[in-house]
Amino acid sequence: MPPPTLEQLLQKELLWESQEDAADLYDWWLDGIQLYKKLLHHDNQNERYRVQLANLLLKAGGDLKMRQHNFSEARRLFRQLVQQIPDHALAHYRLGFLTYYEQDWRRSITYFGNALSVKPTNRLHQLNDEQRAKAFGFQAKAYQKISLALFERAKLIGHDTKDPVTADAIDSFLLQTERELFSYEEVQNYVMVTRNQVLHLNKEEVIEQQAERGPSDIRLDLLGEKYLLVLPSDERIELPEQLAKLLRFLMEQGKPVLSQTIRDEVFPDSKSDSIVRRTISRLRETIKHSYILGDLIQTTPTGYAFHWPEDFKIFYRKDDLFMSDILDN
Repeated sequence: MPPPTLEQLLQKELLWESQEDAADLYDWWLDGIQLYKKLLHHDNQNERYRVQLANLLLKAGGDLKMRQHNFSEARRLFRQLVQQIPDHALAHYRLGFLTYYEQDWRRSITYFGNALSVKPTNRLHQLNDEQRAKAFGFQAKAYQKISLALFERAKLIGHDTKDPVTADAIDSFLLQTERELFSYEEVQNYVMVTRNQVLHLNKEEVIEQQAERGPSDIRLDLLGEKYLLVLPSDERIELPEQLAKLLRFLMEQGKPVLSQTIRDEVFPDSKSDSIVRRTISRLRETIKHSYILGDLIQTTPTGYAFHWPEDFKIFYRKDDLFMSDILDN
């Protein structure tokens, strides 16, 4: 069978776009990836195909097992894009997040700097004010990571020196330097959200808080390779990342949320009018086997609400980029 023509692929694109409502969203992303790969094969210089494919690769990267492959391919596409259009600020911006996620701090600083310094001729390639603020902020965080690594190297020299006088001098210098450089540094790398408060914790405190459970408490744990909803019975329900993100959003609101607000905050790129209703349905289907959670997600006249009469805890990393910045900006 001969490969499809460009005209046939464009017809398939129209059909694919119309199926977002009907398909499982993850499968829909994968179908789109294959489609835009074929379209790029016909026209490798087409910016729209390249951006769509790169964004779909990031979306499908919600599956932890696929992140490494998808992120690598997305990074390659965005690099091709900035070679093709050097003033494409959004492509530099996405590369900044991808390299930050991979802990390549220096390249992340460079890409964010490029995103802030280029002057796009096409307004669609420009950063908005929120993106500009985040680009500066993540540059600062990347510089901080580098500073911490350099400071650790300085401490090693002090630790390895044989001369007691030199060791004392280095210790004194490092103590003063630590006060000057890292007095603002937070050692709490994790966040715990409850019904009434948000706490920043270190690893030991997270372990303590996870162990402290009331008889009717539930927990949404986003710290491991699997996203888990832990019930009072200690039953653990594994959630796909998209469902975990939706549940976390509803839990954090603490009140009924408009469907439009959920769509804007959780599914900003979706063209589907029913994406919220359909994903809520998937969430309910995932937890339906647990009778205790029958009314966990309530339908309201204008949207949905998280409903649980007892306390709950949500745990996630402070630098939880995948669930916030890489996908949604």
